[in-house]
Amino acid sequence: MKPQVKPSFSPASSRLARQVCQLCAVVIFSVAATSLSAADFTNAYASWIKPWADRPATSPALETPLKLIISNVRGETNADAVVAMTPMERLNVAYHIQVSATEVATNGGFRSYIVSNTDARTGDVRWLSPNEIGQLDELISILPEDNSQLPPAGNRIVFQFRADGQWRIRVYDGNNLPPEAHAILNLLAKPYAKLF
Repeated sequence: MKPQVKPSFSPASSRLARQVCQLCAVVIFSVAATSLSAADFTNAYASWIKPWADRPATSPALETPLKLIISNVRGETNADAVVAMTPMERLNVAYHIQVSATEVATNGGFRSYIVSNTDARTGDVRWLSPNEIGQLDELISILPEDNSQLPPAGNRIVFQFRADGQWRIRVYDGNNLPPEAHAILNLLAKPYAKLF
């Protein structure tokens, strides 16, 4: 039996990859701008999730509607620390933000991509079995509330999913994920060691 090799990401040269890059660049810079320009942090959660809430629930690579998008945001700094930074320090923080994401379509197709200010790579479309789709739906239905509280910056994981006909958002600490969220990451990572 041949060992399984994780598929490599191809350089972003196709039209699809450029579209993904453009979408994610908007998300990256929106997240950075929101975090870096907010003088009033009383509603930090609503400000931080706005780019995610405004993001279309479609994908140029997956031809059916999306049921789930998981994004791992690395390289951020907590907003209260950013306030004390110089403009150059703020640009440096924004420059180092990286988003790794996985989109899951309603038909079970899913694919991952990575976007930063210097790179954009997309992976191949893979498929969940009908049994795995059922498992995923069950796990999504029991994702715990995040109580509209942002976890510490640096390793935030954003779950966007459909529930009751609406898109919902949960933001968790990637270093302290709820078991249900961790189970979703493990399900989508199969047969590899990890998703992100």
